[in-house]
Amino acid sequence: MQPGRDREVAEIIRHDRAVEVGRLLLGELDGPMRPIFPEDYREIPRRQLKSGMHSLRDGRRDEVTRFCKRNFKNVGLNKLAHLYEPLYSHGGVWRLPLTEFIQQLGEPREDVLRDAPLHSTVVLSGLWGLQFEFPEAHLMKDIAIAFNTSLFVETALIPYKMIPLLKIKEIETRRLVADLQRQGAASRRSCVISCFNLLEAYINGIAWAYVQKNDISALSNKKQEILTEGQGSILDKLVRIPQIVKNQLTGPLHQASDPLKTFKEMIKPFRDSIVHASPFSASERYGGYDKLSKIYELSIITVNVAIDNTIEIISKIHQFVGGRDLFPQWVLARKDDGSFDMDIV
Repeated sequence: MQPGRDREVAEIIRHDRAVEVGRLLLGELDGPMRPIFPEDYREIPRRQLKSGMHSLRDGRRDEVTRFCKRNFKNVGLNKLAHLYEPLYSHGGVWRLPLTEFIQQLGEPREDVLRDAPLHSTVVLSGLWGLQFEFPEAHLMKDIAIAFNTSLFVETALIPYKMIPLLKIKEIETRRLVADLQRQGAASRRSCVISCFNLLEAYINGIAWAYVQKNDISALSNKKQEILTEGQGSILDKLVRIPQIVKNQLTGPLHQASDPLKTFKEMIKPFRDSIVHASPFSASERYGGYDKLSKIYELSIITVNVAIDNTIEIISKIHQFVGGRDLFPQWVLARKDDGSFDMDIV
């Protein structure tokens, strides 16, 4: 190629790659990413190249530039174009850690992250655009789906509450009632387990982000261990990690007061009974209760308390460590009947 032609081709490729990546991040691609490589331009007549140069001024550049300014800090066409080859090599769907994404492209603005934690995975695809995945969001949705199912089952079983199952004459109705009862029990167990798992994922994520951003070598061995090795119970971590992160002697939670007291005395025993089910009840070790009985006694009232308790704990920690709102933005809203709003998830 001639030097002038080389420069024209390079400029067209940079522009077209940036636009293609920008459209992918917006979720606007109708099919696979189109190939944009120097060899595709070698045989193009100069007249068509001139037409391609004209396309640089067709408004797409400005649209992509506005997209960058709205969504990222210090990201321009060059960085977008830089993402083209790895995206194309991954078939237009690329998953990478948020930390790596920030290194390669730039840092998303806060209203784009929507409280997605530093350990998130960035998912880039032509179908969904730019998304962030992290355990807390998935577990929050697990809770929502399980509780909504529980509420549905409770409503569906109302006509049969006072009727013994064996007195229902229609075999299909009997099967329906039995299936609803099984769904309800499974959903209630799933909800309590997900509440516990969400709290653990949330507090571990805060610890991990702190370690990534700070030199912890000056901290005591015990503090380093609870931050990096998960040492201590979930109760210890919920109390101590926020204190360490904010360098405070006290934090937002105390085991002797709510909401952690309810979690310790009411919610955790149900979760432990399900996850560590055993006929060896050892009631003297578990607050004087028969461990297995908790599985059978789990009601939707207890499940609702577990959800309220979980969200309150998250809210207190979130505000203590510097959150701008009452809750992280990934916490789902609830309707008047207690069900979760899944319409925009």
